[in-house]
Amino acid sequence: MKRRTMVLTSVAAVATLSAAGFFLIQNGTKFAPAKTSQSAVSARRGPSNEEPGFQPASTTSAPDRYTAARPAQAARPAQAARPAQTDAETAYELVEINLRCQIDRAASANGGHLRSTSEELCKDLSLSPLSREEIFKAITYAAEHGSTKAQLDYSLYASRIFEDELHSLDPDLIREYKENTIRFLDAAGSSDQPQAYARLSDIYKNGALTSKDPVMAYAYAEAYFRTGSSRYGASFLSNASSGLDGAQLRRGKEIANQILSKRRASR
Repeated sequence: MKRRTMVLTSVAAVATLSAAGFFLIQNGTKFAPAKTSQSAVSARRGPSNEEPGFQPASTTSAPDRYTAARPAQAARPAQAARPAQTDAETAYELVEINLRCQIDRAASANGGHLRSTSEELCKDLSLSPLSREEIFKAITYAAEHGSTKAQLDYSLYASRIFEDELHSLDPDLIREYKENTIRFLDAAGSSDQPQAYARLSDIYKNGALTSKDPVMAYAYAEAYFRTGSSRYGASFLSNASSGLDGAQLRRGKEIANQILSKRRASR
């Protein structure tokens, strides 16, 4: 029990470091709920097709309940060329709506809560919210198939799987979660989401997902600063460079050049 508690605490800390607390370096942008689609929720309706056990490998193909969400769009020529991308956005949208519906349901009990979702949108998800396994599969599929929002938010949503005792001590699943978080953030940064570099910098600085590496932390901070995407970039870079010697700073800049070259090549 003590070991399980330590694992859950560690995972919670990882999710917090990776997906929250970065609003201070994002140009003061306030959260505005994205426009949601009824079609994403309609994919959940009907009898449950839960499978016994948990098979992470199933995320390599789009679950039927996600791919069925936008049949009209999938039939269009422009969308047909990128079916996985369409499915990825639908899967992410469903995970996001599920969370907001649960927040609205809990907060409404206190009265005076301004809903971010409609009653109709949440009707199905309030009665039968996504399971932790469904969330893990959906967010992994979405991130694997190009949803930059899913890549940025993967660590927060996927960490829910470790609330289940069955998975909380699974070393393979924990390793997959850690590796995926770094890989997806790197992909998001290359896809014109520079805030991913700030998150990676903190991950390498704090060692929550991998061994501490101050040079890598500086390299990602340098890459973040050079995107010019935040007025806090300079102070963020200064903090990351603290304590490094000349050789480490030069190496960090070299790695930052490689990171940004990869970003330019992906455009």
